Amino acid sequence: MNHFAEGGLRGDLADLIVSFRERLAVVEIDAAGIRIFEVRVDEVGTPHHTRRASAKWSTLTASGDEVFDAVLRIAGDLISADEEDPVMVVRCADGHEQEAALRALRQWRPSAQVVEVSGVKLGELLPELIAGAPLRHAYDLIVARERADDGRLELVGRRLFGSGATPGDDAHVSITCTDAGGVLLAVSAWSGLLQPSDLVSVDHAPLPPGPHRLRAVLERPGVVRFPEVPGLQPDTRPWTEVVATLPALLPPAPRPAHLVCAIETAGTLKELEDRCHWAGYVIDLLTEHRLGPQHLQVSVVGYGTHVFGTRHADRTRPALAVWSGSTAQARAALESLQPTPPTYPNAAQLEDLLAEVSDRLLPQPGNTRTALLTIGARPPHPPRSGLDRVPACPARHDWLALLRDMEQRHDLRSAAICDSPPASPSSPWHRLGSAALFQVDAVNAEELVIRLGLVASSAAALSLPFVSQNEDIGGRH
Repeated sequence: MNHFAEGGLRGDLADLIVSFRERLAVVEIDAAGIRIFEVRVDEVGTPHHTRRASAKWSTLTASGDEVFDAVLRIAGDLISADEEDPVMVVRCADGHEQEAALRALRQWRPSAQVVEVSGVKLGELLPELIAGAPLRHAYDLIVARERADDGRLELVGRRLFGSGATPGDDAHVSITCTDAGGVLLAVSAWSGLLQPSDLVSVDHAPLPPGPHRLRAVLERPGVVRFPEVPGLQPDTRPWTEVVATLPALLPPAPRPAHLVCAIETAGTLKELEDRCHWAGYVIDLLTEHRLGPQHLQVSVVGYGTHVFGTRHADRTRPALAVWSGSTAQARAALESLQPTPPTYPNAAQLEDLLAEVSDRLLPQPGNTRTALLTIGARPPHPPRSGLDRVPACPARHDWLALLRDMEQRHDLRSAAICDSPPASPSSPWHRLGSAALFQVDAVNAEELVIRLGLVASSAAALSLPFVSQNEDIGGRH
């Protein structure tokens, strides 16, 4: 047997892996028997190999057939007769069985390329060569951009790797993340209109909102990594579902927001802890949405009950734990609140708190979204005593007028969490919770922050990278 260098085999086989169209058959003949491998490409042009058959010489002849007849029958079943599908035969040993198998294969496919070489295992060589093959199709990152004529979003491809790119190549791409929940990095080998079968991979990247410059590395055909993006996780949703959730228009940029947590301190330690729990949960939820100090400020104010029956008017002010702080500062401020005795059972100094908040909001920038979350058990005092015989506020603050004024001046939205259901439809809690009203034992915090306008609804979020119209795409569109 003539022995050719393994390097020649590697080069010839690598060329076939790059150039075959439908399928490539590679047959290994050695001292033990015969193995037939098949290489195909998937919808995105990534080659994959499978072992179609493997038999020892003794197995082939166990039924009384000659090796020639057995191999010819197997070849007819497993190897395409189409001359467009190349066949390579790798013979690694001499002998009667090997010669008979080779004659059968040559009869079935006279055009088969025969290589005689020793010490090669195709089961190890094929995966190595496939992993090192250049790309058959270009790879793009799927991004969204606004159409020039009407501003509606369209999906286009931003070029990462061109046809012929080899493993180890890298590329850089600039994108903008518009969703606080992160962004989907979807790599496509599309050749025309985007189809789900053209997707190479889809991963969720927990990136914060804003511009990013990403580095992509072609690890091998079918695998693109973003090594400098931590926390990547595969997204297994159907692509049609992803596209169905995309908005028609780009969601507006988030406005700066100010959340005021007004917490009644009057009551037992357990009651105060339950109220602070939900305030803390909301703050943590906003932190998870990556609303940093530049987008969100938080204030925590505690209020108790008025003292009546004394000679002097009650001058007790709400307890300002933190004003316009970060989420971390607000979290710490909640821990500083202490329970106070409920000196009056039927109302609390909520109107005093609203007056305090209204005064402090006056210097706030006009474009700030303001949200008030009130958590407690007792309604505010009226500005004047009424039929319900609840004493008037000692300072004569009108809680409803204060609330309306803040809604007009500061675009305020208000939500409330009550210890127990409001006693009547006319209860002030319905007005204080006009955006959202929950009981302390049944709170949907995710819905609450959406209704307060602090977080966009997930249905309106753009989960794909965004690029501006004037940026060079360099891909398909």
